[in-house]
Parts: sequence; C-alpha cells; structure tokens
Amino acid sequence: MNVKTNVGKIFFKLLDKYFPKTNRFHKIFNRNNVKLSYSCVKNIGSIMSSHNKLKLSQTNIDPSCNCRMKQENKCLSNNIIYKAEVTNNLNQEEKFYIGLTANSFKDRLNKHKTSFKHRRYENQTELSKYIWKLKDENKVPTIKWSILKKTGGSVSKSYCKLCLMEKLFIIKSIDNVNILNRRKKLISKCRHINKNILHYYKSDSYDWKLYLGFHEST
Repeated sequence: MNVKTNVGKIFFKLLDKYFPKTNRFHKIFNRNNVKLSYSCVKNIGSIMSSHNKLKLSQTNIDPSCNCRMKQENKCLSNNIIYKAEVTNNLNQEEKFYIGLTANSFKDRLNKHKTSFKHRRYENQTELSKYIWKLKDENKVPTIKWSILKKTGGSVSKSYCKLCLMEKLFIIKSIDNVNILNRRKKLISKCRHINKNILHYYKSDSYDWKLYLGFHEST
C-alpha cells in the first residue's frame, strides 16, 4: 500500500525484454521460473513449529554414511580431500595418493574401483596407473582410504577452495618419494569453476565444444 510504482509489472517487462525466447538463457529466466513476491519474516509461532517438527522427526540414521559395513562413517561427505595409502603383499612398499571430490566420497570411490577393474581406465589417475603396475608384477595391492580435510564449499568467487586445498596437501608431501601425485598437478586448471559460471550454461542451441572448454585450435 505504501509503494506507488508497480514493481512487479516493470520487473517482468524487463524479463521479457532481455530474456526473449531466442535467448539461450530463456529456459532459466522466464515468467514460469522467476517469481516475484513480498519478503516476509516468519512469526514466532511458525519458527517454533518448524523447529519442533524437525527435532521430533529426527531418527538415529547417520546422514553421513549409508554403508552396510560402517568404518569411518563419512562415505557421503562431499567437498573433501582424501588420501589413499597403497601397500602390496610382497615387499610391503608403501605409496600414497592425494585426491579430491566435490561429490560424495562414495561416488568417487566407486569410480576409483572401476578404474582398478577395467584396463581401459588405467590412465584415469596416477593411482590407477600404479595399481595396474602392481597387478602386472603379480602383486596384490591393499588400499587404505582416509579423509584429510573437508572444505565449506567448492567454488567461491574466482577461486576454488577444494583445488587449492588439494594442492596444499600435495605441496606438503611433494618431497616424499612415496607420493604418487605428479608435480604438474600443482599447475592444473580447476575443473569446478566452469560448471558454476552462467557463461557455460548448456542449452540446445549452445555449442557443446565451448561448454566443455574446447577451442578451435584443439
């Protein structure tokens, strides 16, 4: 009642003007997806009701792990730096690999296991290369997994906390002869930033090569 200007009408006119159907971002910004309403604070009764409902509905199920054989109870943790310690059954030589994942650790672990089982994924990581090297030498590898650090998020502004944290752990162990990570990992490009930039939004009319980061020179 105190606002004379029809803010909603003007806002949706701007939405139609700058994001027409021919715009590749129209799927995100259109009248069906974008809503306009007053910003209202919940009253005390509503806050207490939602709080009590949450507390009463909690169960004993651990949300950080859904494995049958629970070990560290952190299989569903995401945005983490992890470590894989590898030994073999012959000379007990110890090697270790430092990696990261923005998804759950369980998903990343399954991808590692796939690269250990199928030879076509041998070059996927330095860890998988080493595992296949041991297999070729008739050695049975044993891997111990652990989580080194959990970050608050993957991408923040113009840098990636996850990639920087991984590089930090690698730098601390770079002089260790048992580390499997290569030095070129320290100058590798972050693969998390592009998917969070609106410029790389994938639409039907968008060039998929540009979305994947390829250029004409490649």
